[in-house]
Amino acid sequence: MHQTENHAFLISNLNTLSNQSQEEEQESNMLAAQFPQRINPPVVTDQYHHSETIWRVILDIISLIILLIITIISHYVAKPFTRGFFCSDTSIQYPYENNTIPTYAAVILSICLPIFWMWITEFCKRSYFTWYPRRTFITRLELSETHVVYISPFVRNLYMLTVIFFYGYLATWVLTEIAKNFVGELRPHFRAVCNPTYNCSAVTSLNQFNSYLQYGIDYTCQNTDVTAVREARRSFFSGHASSIFFGLTWLIMYIHVSWSWRHLGILSNLFQVGLAILAFYIGYSRISDYQHHWQDILAGGIFGSFIAFFTFKFILNWHHYSTQFLPYTASHLPRTLPINQRNINYVQMNPNNEHEQIHYYF
Repeated sequence: MHQTENHAFLISNLNTLSNQSQEEEQESNMLAAQFPQRINPPVVTDQYHHSETIWRVILDIISLIILLIITIISHYVAKPFTRGFFCSDTSIQYPYENNTIPTYAAVILSICLPIFWMWITEFCKRSYFTWYPRRTFITRLELSETHVVYISPFVRNLYMLTVIFFYGYLATWVLTEIAKNFVGELRPHFRAVCNPTYNCSAVTSLNQFNSYLQYGIDYTCQNTDVTAVREARRSFFSGHASSIFFGLTWLIMYIHVSWSWRHLGILSNLFQVGLAILAFYIGYSRISDYQHHWQDILAGGIFGSFIAFFTFKFILNWHHYSTQFLPYTASHLPRTLPINQRNINYVQMNPNNEHEQIHYYF
């Protein structure tokens, strides 16, 4: 009898202790929820305190100037391949039409629109977003052994975006000019511009109609406008298409990376679709104006888009392009933090300088 009572008493005590431990665990969990765990500060690397010399800027400018000089020589000085033609070739018998999109308009759209868009976006982020880091990412620019300038992320971003964009644009332009001169494909309006001395309408023999006519031997151009005749031999691939698709593809990818805030909804996608429509419209206009063959537009569009993707992904390194617009840096924290975990100030000694403290603001 006593053993049964003792056994029941022990079971009752064990249940009481179990309930108490569960209550204590619940209280500790509630207390822990009120005080979140400390976030470990990011590891200090060269990405956060970047040092450059003035020679980096000088070399960038020299590289762009070299590309520009090569482009100008290829466009105005180099002679294209003088290709002949067949009288039976109907693809070069179209009339000459004025450009729907002039060359200067294509240049403005492919250069000024992306640059203006990127600069306005950077200025807006710099002005209106208080979470833009000001001290975490610092670029140290050495002008000389005694003069040092510290560049803010905002200035560094504008420099990187502008320089790399112009590098990709000039690379696209010079490669397009090289292809035009080496291939020497005749434009659809070549015969209307050239006005060859060989009269194909007077040919009666089928053999002569299908024979290849060489320039300087079988025919010459009666048009005295050397520049117009030269341009009529530079159809492949389209310079309008390559430059427009480079600039607008770059801008589409920039919008994809920079306009990533959820409260914008599909506004960024709307702009991207509009830019794609503009690029395709300009490409289609080159075909309807008899300025290019369809394969010229296709090749130019693919080539310009590829150069834009290559420069944006591998040279600008968009994979590490964080939401704060900091090229060549990776965020060590999630993009969104709870309110009670923000504005935390961590202080850590710089391993490169024991007397310097590095502050992290989140």
